[in-house]
Amino acid sequence: MRMTLIDELIAELDSAHAAFLAALDGVTQEEFERRPPGEVTEGEERWPILEVCWHLGQYDDYQRRTILAATEGRPLPKNEPTKRPEYLNTPDQQREWLAQSRRALVVMASRLDEETLNREFEGLNGRTVTARGLLRWVARHEQAHITQVEALRSLPPEEH
Repeated sequence: MRMTLIDELIAELDSAHAAFLAALDGVTQEEFERRPPGEVTEGEERWPILEVCWHLGQYDDYQRRTILAATEGRPLPKNEPTKRPEYLNTPDQQREWLAQSRRALVVMASRLDEETLNREFEGLNGRTVTARGLLRWVARHEQAHITQVEALRSLPPEEH
């Protein structure tokens, strides 16, 4: 049986998500909250794993809203990340946040036909994009953060 385009895209999203969650397996609360050492320069962001997770969930949500707006002919939303609620601060809570944001993206994507997935529209950066391309980018984006999580987990414990 031949996979449809949406099946392939969802498989890519699922694979990237599973790999990212595997990188979180066994993470301690201390590892989860630990910021990379060193002075932060202007414009630089050094996130702990906690903030990487929040970022990925927000990115899923932003791309879902972008694709939905484009397919409905509405103006695209601005990428305006919100501050993480203070109570969402444990690995288990962030795993649930990631599951919810990914589930919403996949449900929306699964309702798109192949023509809609391949329809071009102008992204906020002025580039021509498609829903297919954005979904593939979400998977690559998540995979890129695996290396970041691995590096953060390998940092030595903070001295108190």
